[in-house]
Amino acid sequence: MTRYTHTPQNGKKALRIFQANVGKIPPAHDCALALADSEHYDVVLLQEPWTEAKDGRCLTKTHPSHDIRPATPRLTADQRRPVTTRDILWLTVNNTTIVNCYRQPDFDGALDIILTWSPPSRCLVAGDFNAKHYSWQTGRLDGRGDDIAHWAAENRLSLLNPTDVPTNPHGNTIDLAFSNVPLSEAVVEDHLATSSDHFTLSITLPEVGVAPISPGKVRVTTEDEIKRFVDLVQHGSADIPAPTTTIQDLNALAYALVRLLQVAAKVAGRPVRKQTRSAPWWTEECRLAAVEYRAIRRVYPLGFCREVQLAKKDFQKVVRQAKRLYWRNLIDSFNDSASVFKAVRWLKSPGAFQPPPLEVDGEVHETQLDKANALRRATLERRTSEDDISDPWVPVAATRPIPFSQDVSLAEVQDATIRAGNTSPGSDNITVKMLRAAWHIIGEHVRRLYEGCLRLGHHPQPFREAEVVMIAKPGRRNLSTPSAWRPISLLSCLGKGLERLIARRLAWASIHYGVLHPQQAGALPKRSAVDLVAALVHDIEEAFARGQVATLVTMDIQGAFDTVLRNRLVLRLRQQGWPEHLARWAGSFMSDRSACVRYQDITTPSSPLQCGLPQGSPASPILFLLYTEPIYRLGNPKGRFGYADDTGILCVGNSLETTADRASRYVSELVTWGAANGISFDPAKTEVMHFCRTKPKVSPPVLHEGDKTPGKSDALARYLA
Repeated sequence: MTRYTHTPQNGKKALRIFQANVGKIPPAHDCALALADSEHYDVVLLQEPWTEAKDGRCLTKTHPSHDIRPATPRLTADQRRPVTTRDILWLTVNNTTIVNCYRQPDFDGALDIILTWSPPSRCLVAGDFNAKHYSWQTGRLDGRGDDIAHWAAENRLSLLNPTDVPTNPHGNTIDLAFSNVPLSEAVVEDHLATSSDHFTLSITLPEVGVAPISPGKVRVTTEDEIKRFVDLVQHGSADIPAPTTTIQDLNALAYALVRLLQVAAKVAGRPVRKQTRSAPWWTEECRLAAVEYRAIRRVYPLGFCREVQLAKKDFQKVVRQAKRLYWRNLIDSFNDSASVFKAVRWLKSPGAFQPPPLEVDGEVHETQLDKANALRRATLERRTSEDDISDPWVPVAATRPIPFSQDVSLAEVQDATIRAGNTSPGSDNITVKMLRAAWHIIGEHVRRLYEGCLRLGHHPQPFREAEVVMIAKPGRRNLSTPSAWRPISLLSCLGKGLERLIARRLAWASIHYGVLHPQQAGALPKRSAVDLVAALVHDIEEAFARGQVATLVTMDIQGAFDTVLRNRLVLRLRQQGWPEHLARWAGSFMSDRSACVRYQDITTPSSPLQCGLPQGSPASPILFLLYTEPIYRLGNPKGRFGYADDTGILCVGNSLETTADRASRYVSELVTWGAANGISFDPAKTEVMHFCRTKPKVSPPVLHEGDKTPGKSDALARYLA
């Protein structure tokens, strides 16, 4: 799909489709994408595209203005899979079904599928059929052309090809297009030759409905835009309310700040639009070579004479050289580590193909909207308030009260809000750059807001609305399962300033007052995964020095942030000795949250969330550590290690049987505690590693919920990875 649309006033557009067989030739594939971009086609249908399997990745050609199956502005594309086959691609583009078909010579698998398929209304079937029939080419029947013509007539599909106009140099018409959309047409375009042995079909489908444009983001970046933005904020700042004595006052102040910044940005800025560009390696030399090749083709439209073959060879050589030179120059221009890491990420990317259908509880979801809703249910709604306790304010006996000041200085607020880097804005579209530009106007108002929130224990309602982006986890995972996706919450930058301020104070106090275990890390200053591994190795080496062995069990908390329950967190904070105004703030932070889900180019309506800490909030990591802190007081605390949602249990003894038995008891104790506190552990991610001086004859397993997890003694185990 391309990034171009041509929308008339009636809300409908003509869909322009570029269809060609590129014969698995890399330069022909590149040329097809470049030509479709230059001619502003909406959809590109290619048969026999170039692909290559390399190091577990499936590679193909890409172009900045084209995507493989996702949506374009005002065009929403969803892939359908009525039958599993590599030779047919079904797409639903808005209200139109588009089928890209390739029938291999002397192989009827794809054709048999098409002939048994009933096309819906508003449908286009196009591709390389390798078949002949007198309705599109005078002469003999070949390649089951009669079956294709009968199927098309039976399903009221009209042939769009002009009769007896060949689609390859042999003079045959084998690239066909059928449609039941009135006034559709197809033309063989000689000037769109790709250098393969097929000609290009240009197909037009009229009256395709367009999707409504959702309100876009606003960009305020130029010097004039920023100046205008600041002037508007200055002018409207007189209407910002002053009182902060009640929760209603705090909400009103937060709404006023957000509304002022939004209006100023909308007036001073410009809408963000998806920009298109040609492939950076497609140079003027490539364009001229393509023009020269097409000129030779016009002189010899049919046949494989020497002149045509030499022109094709020269054109493909120019394309290869231009592309090779571009990438070499790009690599040679790397002059810092950021560029190198960017290249490494590109090499490790899974490729340009879009995710497969999502399977949840045996149900398959194909459309983007269905996937977004299914991922929401699987990741954000795996627990409900029914799993929570009813009253978090029961009397508790805290070991000691932990001081937590309610006073906030302007310098602390400024550091937490506008010196944290350009993080992604939330649904209010207010960026850190905007806050920084207007800080001399709004800084004191923000300080009053944050101080009032700490004093009353309240998180303003405007900051509890999130846009959750579903991002594939790194690595080559199975993207058809929900566990391969991570829900990242985009929150208001103004609200994240308050969350970051509280998170920094919590992290410092947690270490200073010994709330968290010494071997618990993640979101804590001066504690890293390297420190934990060093501590673990030290304990194992000490066991070796005493002539003992060790067993390590690593476990993963299932769901982590998304499964934290509000009332249980409030009770945990009170039990640890945190003041009640902080516990109230945590409760307010987690209550009445709502979120919309963005998956690829689809955004669902906003709806309430019943539990979970938002991934993407600066406060969530430290709150999660405090929520799971009791884990590290179970069993033998000296043998406990934790980083975020990963926990490790180290057992030392005189034999592996002893350490494995002890580890099984500790795992059982941990699972039992988790069941009573709304926390579950993923058995599939539980690993056991035995450590001893000599290779053991047997590696005793450790039990996890009745399942035996085998121990490893001569292999690598992932820890904190």
